[in-house]
Amino acid sequence: YLVGMIIGLLAALWHNSWFDQLSRVLSVFGSAIPAFWLGLILIIFFSVNLGWLPMGGMRDITKVDTGFNIAESLPYMVMPVLVLALGIIAVVSRYTRIQVLEVLGQDYVRTAYSKGLSNFYVNFYHVARNALIPIITLLGGAIGALLGGAVIIEQVFSWPGLGRLVIEAVSQRDYPLIMGSVVISGFMYIVGLLFSDLLYGLIDPRIRLS
Repeated sequence: YLVGMIIGLLAALWHNSWFDQLSRVLSVFGSAIPAFWLGLILIIFFSVNLGWLPMGGMRDITKVDTGFNIAESLPYMVMPVLVLALGIIAVVSRYTRIQVLEVLGQDYVRTAYSKGLSNFYVNFYHVARNALIPIITLLGGAIGALLGGAVIIEQVFSWPGLGRLVIEAVSQRDYPLIMGSVVISGFMYIVGLLFSDLLYGLIDPRIRLS
């Protein structure tokens, strides 16, 4: 989300520049390409051909089991995280760019520039804060939908995550596990909405509670 908002903000501020054109191409690229196809392409290129990254899993199963180690698991996380985040970055950057361009055309922004305020102050305190209000609304649903999007990625990269666990529970008719997964997914969605409400007050002072 943060990467997408930064890309969208810079693309709008540098409108019609090479960065703006590149961000638009990447947003279309990230939105149009299926996640499973991109994951397979990355596996073929970085794992099979170059041998830089492992093909799947969470850790090297040939080593002695010493528990979870983030340094050991990091190479296994690069491709799954990239594929999972690319679609979100594409949508958020494109939506942020549209909102920032709309705010830049408002009268109060032109008034702020005419008063001699610096570009950083106007872009951060006037443009970005008003443009990010609709973007924050997407955050609540995105956290809850993260579980559904991770199912395909975990299957492609053989990652033993929660989404893959739900698929196995459905195929085995493990109803307690299915109900527990639904509760976790609903809890994630509620936490996302609560986080969005808290960010509303941080971005827009008019929404803050006394």
